[in-house]
Amino acid sequence: MDYLKYGIEVVVKKSEKRKFKLIDYKNIDKNTFFYLCEAEFKGNPKNSRPDITLFINGIPVVIIEAKATLKIDSHLEGISQIRRYEKFSPDLFRFVQFAISYGEEQLYTPTMPNWYKENIHLPAYYWRIRQKINGKKVVKDDIFYILNPSILLEIIRYFIFYRKDEYSKTKTLSKIIARYNQYFATKKAMKRIDEYLSGDSKNKGLIWHWQGSGKTYTMFFIANYFLDKYFSENPVIFFVVDRVDLERQSKEFYEAIQEKKFKTILKRIDSINKLYEVIKSIKMSELSNKVIVRGIYTTTIQKFQYERSKKEKDNNKEKDKDDEDLDLSKPIEEIIKKIEDKLKKEEKEGKIKGLKDLLIILAFIYLKHLKEKNPEEYKKHIENLKKLKDKDKKEEYLINLGNIKRKHILILIDEAHRTQYGILGGMRKITFPNAITFGFTGTPVFKNEKNTFTEFSYPEKGEFYLDVYFIGDSIKDKFTLPLTYQIVKEGDIKSEGIQITLDEEDIKEFIDEWIKRGEDINLFDRKKLPKYINKSKTILLNPKRIDKVAKYIVDRIEEDTENFKFKAMVVAVNRLGCVRFKKALDKYLKEKFGDEAEKWAEVVMTYHHNEEEKEIIEYMKKLKKERNSNDFNEINQIIREEFLNSENPKILIVTDMLLTGFDAPRLKVMYLDKPLYGHRLLQAIARTNRPYPDKEFGLIVDSVGLFKVLTETMALYNMLAEEEIREDFKNNLISSIDEIFQEFKLKLEMVKESLKNLKINDEDLSIDVNTLKTLTKNKDFNNNELKEKLDLIAFYAEDGKNARILKLIDDLKAVIKLYKALGSYPQKIFYIEDIELLSFIYAYLIKKLKPKKKSNRKFWEELISFIHNKMLVDDLTVIEEINLNPDDLDKILKENIGKREIKRAVANYYFILKNSILDKQHDPIYKEILERLERLRRDWIMKRIDDKIYLNAIKNLMELKNNYDKKIKGKSSIERIKESISTYIGENILKDQDIKLNLENTEKLITKMQNLNKLSKLQRKKFKKELSCALLEDLLKELKGKIKDEDAKKVAELSDNLVSEFILKEIWGENYENQ
Repeated sequence: MDYLKYGIEVVVKKSEKRKFKLIDYKNIDKNTFFYLCEAEFKGNPKNSRPDITLFINGIPVVIIEAKATLKIDSHLEGISQIRRYEKFSPDLFRFVQFAISYGEEQLYTPTMPNWYKENIHLPAYYWRIRQKINGKKVVKDDIFYILNPSILLEIIRYFIFYRKDEYSKTKTLSKIIARYNQYFATKKAMKRIDEYLSGDSKNKGLIWHWQGSGKTYTMFFIANYFLDKYFSENPVIFFVVDRVDLERQSKEFYEAIQEKKFKTILKRIDSINKLYEVIKSIKMSELSNKVIVRGIYTTTIQKFQYERSKKEKDNNKEKDKDDEDLDLSKPIEEIIKKIEDKLKKEEKEGKIKGLKDLLIILAFIYLKHLKEKNPEEYKKHIENLKKLKDKDKKEEYLINLGNIKRKHILILIDEAHRTQYGILGGMRKITFPNAITFGFTGTPVFKNEKNTFTEFSYPEKGEFYLDVYFIGDSIKDKFTLPLTYQIVKEGDIKSEGIQITLDEEDIKEFIDEWIKRGEDINLFDRKKLPKYINKSKTILLNPKRIDKVAKYIVDRIEEDTENFKFKAMVVAVNRLGCVRFKKALDKYLKEKFGDEAEKWAEVVMTYHHNEEEKEIIEYMKKLKKERNSNDFNEINQIIREEFLNSENPKILIVTDMLLTGFDAPRLKVMYLDKPLYGHRLLQAIARTNRPYPDKEFGLIVDSVGLFKVLTETMALYNMLAEEEIREDFKNNLISSIDEIFQEFKLKLEMVKESLKNLKINDEDLSIDVNTLKTLTKNKDFNNNELKEKLDLIAFYAEDGKNARILKLIDDLKAVIKLYKALGSYPQKIFYIEDIELLSFIYAYLIKKLKPKKKSNRKFWEELISFIHNKMLVDDLTVIEEINLNPDDLDKILKENIGKREIKRAVANYYFILKNSILDKQHDPIYKEILERLERLRRDWIMKRIDDKIYLNAIKNLMELKNNYDKKIKGKSSIERIKESISTYIGENILKDQDIKLNLENTEKLITKMQNLNKLSKLQRKKFKKELSCALLEDLLKELKGKIKDEDAKKVAELSDNLVSEFILKEIWGENYENQ
């Protein structure tokens, strides 16, 4: 990759090196772009032939796999094919940087060599572009946009990287490529940078991207692009966060990205003194070209202190003397001299009290520089200072002299809605007034003095953000999930007179006081809490209320989490609420699920050494004993990791911690029992929106009554956005559980209607679900007609080309998922019979079309759990338990049976034969039978053959299969291998001659190495090569004189394939490569 980006360095003489570029990124027209269809690349066990390969200057850089666009999930087949190419031809992917799968959907994915043939999981994305049509924004798919020569070069240069996390246990190498939202945000940021450095006044921008959209990578893409483009200008880049743990994590994150130029100068500023050193170095670089300060730094906003903390100042015994040194009432020349004498000592001992003093000191250093280099300018500044009698004015003047004037400084601020609005943010801007600053957030704030839009954008000029990535876009792109919101109303919980939810007026006043006093209500003395905060906390902390809410949670949690496939979070009003919820949940979980459930709920919160609350003190004692540790920070970290990576805990109880920045994809349900407001409410509920297998959306269960607050919060955001964004927030942020229920009903009726009117090739395959619901209640119900139709539906859908059937199957799955996702919604019980029948239809079809699904126990358990009719369940379990008997087919062919029965036989015997050998298709004989079977099915559908010819051919294949079964029955694996190869060689190489191969060398080697567990990956690779040689030697020896020279070449090619696709799978299992 580095060769493609930066060229190859070659030693031309002993002391001379020259770099030869493979691609000219500046002069696009000097490159040669071309493509080849089905270009063949050397591989093992076989060569790779991508459908299309794109070349730049003769170097393959992109491959494209094209699949049937009407076939459901065909794009996923393309991705699988690409992953196989990476295994077969790893050297090709030293150059190919990404691939496109063009099928039902169009995806692009990064690629990398897979020399060890491991299962590498790389993401695949949609590429979408935004356009304005008739003044309205339109987003549409356009995968070919990235193949435009200039765009392609840019993506290769700036948007594809390897990543190796040295801090993880596995240290796995992976590859990243920008998503379209990251690319366009980066381009807009670079346009703002270029224009500013060319004279424009705008030097900031807001990147407003919803939670889970990859903001951290976007920050890297912008930083790296800026570094490379302006490298000769010695750029400086700061990644600014607001927590020390994030400072460390962000450095580790960026360090993992394998970009040498970037990594070499990446450092962490982990102290205030280090920040001061960097700032001083930058100032020195402004004064001398000999000082080069090019660098990338991670730091916290908290280090931009106006003054040191009181504790630090108290530790400085020479505080008064320091103040005297900066006494601006003294002559300027005298101050400069004293500063010069003491600066080194002060820096070494860390006595500079804050950024203000540092900038003043830097001002004096600058004045000294002017005195030597530009006396006239120096004299002008001294005269100006002398005119200023007010000390504050003098300080302001000096700070503006001492601050950093350079423009090639980039500041990237994460979670820009936090901690950027007070003195810390002010000091950052004073220190770097000409820097380029971009803020990143998913939830901007805009209240009183805290306004993300005015801080990072130009709302007065009509610009509220530089780039916005809508919630709806994020959901559509499957980076995040929609949220459903359910309000617990008074009466839903058996409260026995205890108030459960807060009154609307209480919530309103609570929030007003919260805004007025500051959001961290835990800082208030309990006795001095404002009226409405105190009242609300009293209601929410009532132990009897918490007990009732906890029981309500336990009663519904199994359904809400879909039998604990997903996890849950309880948000309590404060730390005492956390402890009380823990006690109540433990009690009811144990009652319902047994003793083991005591480990299911855990608390993560802040603990104080001087704790005064008795219940919290008692809990802390218990926790220390259980966890055998006195370090509560460590305990919190362990519980957090357990929640992310283990089965238990299943429930986290929190109040402030983990409500922001906590990424737990398995978290689906949040039981919200705390009044939250504005961006904090959005940040909290977004914890449940991360994608996870089978997770349709996040669920918020509100026992406080915040829905109106949430909608008002949305309204506030909407006022500052365009019409389309207002609609996006309204339509895509959340859907009430009632709206999801309405969506389910509409989808259900659509599916039922599709089934009722189903016809294929003029054949009536209609299924009336409403009629069936009545019939299935009858004890004498016979479902043969239903199964006949389903057999034929599956038969027509087998090749993935009947769009109508495939859409129907997809819709069946969608409606079942919606039903599951309704959780404990009471009205769902009225649709049990509909879902029972649709689940049977879906399961029956999937069982026919994808028989390997039977190995996924959870898949079938979940599906069958919806089906209560014993006959239907039995039909699913015995669907394949039919013997292959050619005599039965003889009877069908000889008897005068009806047309429908004939057609069912056509479908049925196809699936019976196919499914009987599907798991054995690595065997070349069975594989050949499957290929012939599929050709028969296609010929019948295309009406090239009639029913009798088809069934006669099926009968012949069944006999072939049965005869081969008898040959290998009871034989050892090595004997089966010899029998299979003998049969295959006899039929295909010797043209139907019988032969009995001995394969002496092959047998010896297999016997020696049958135990896979004793072999390392390197040993397996070596053994595979040895086995191919042994088999080839045996075959050529035993077939000597029986085959022609051209057949010998075929045997050589065949031996490698037989080893990889048959012998190794036979002795080690189908998935031996993944073991």
